[in-house]
Amino acid sequence: MQPRPLEPSEPVVLALVDAVTAWQGALEQTLCASGLNYSQWLLLRAIRQDAFVRGSPLTGPMPIDVERSETMLDELRRDGWIEYAGTQAPRIAESAANRLQRTAQALSALHSVSVAAFSSQERAALGTLLERMKTTLSDHTTRQVRAGTEAARQEKAVAPSHCPGLPPVAHRPTSCPTLAATRL
Repeated sequence: MQPRPLEPSEPVVLALVDAVTAWQGALEQTLCASGLNYSQWLLLRAIRQDAFVRGSPLTGPMPIDVERSETMLDELRRDGWIEYAGTQAPRIAESAANRLQRTAQALSALHSVSVAAFSSQERAALGTLLERMKTTLSDHTTRQVRAGTEAARQEKAVAPSHCPGLPPVAHRPTSCPTLAATRL
């Protein structure tokens, strides 16, 4: 028997949304206490791990494009988190090393607290279920992208090469003046 599709108001979906929202709020509050936001934290972490390359987008849980990363670098330098000159690779400022360590410890504590109420078996089960959900969502996204690409390809193959909404020039009646002729 095929399970019925879940509605957005389904208790499981609502519980998941509420849990993610609560976790995100706690994450933002923890980072805010350090003077950071999530994207800045990701950039600092990549810099600390030597995984950030200037002039390249930062991939990961929240992709950051080159323009945004350069803006964030200026903000982080202004706030004393990093040091760099010109196009030089940024590095964690010596004066910020302890702040960065305390922030990492606060996030580690948040991660522990978020699952502290679960037994080890429940944590393992939840991890397995969330991995299955992630895989299913990834497959769904891949199918959606593929379907969208195929639809665009079919639309392009069927559509004439003229501007949409305008009759093709080859089919314009000779009694209909062109735009250029009406401006003269």
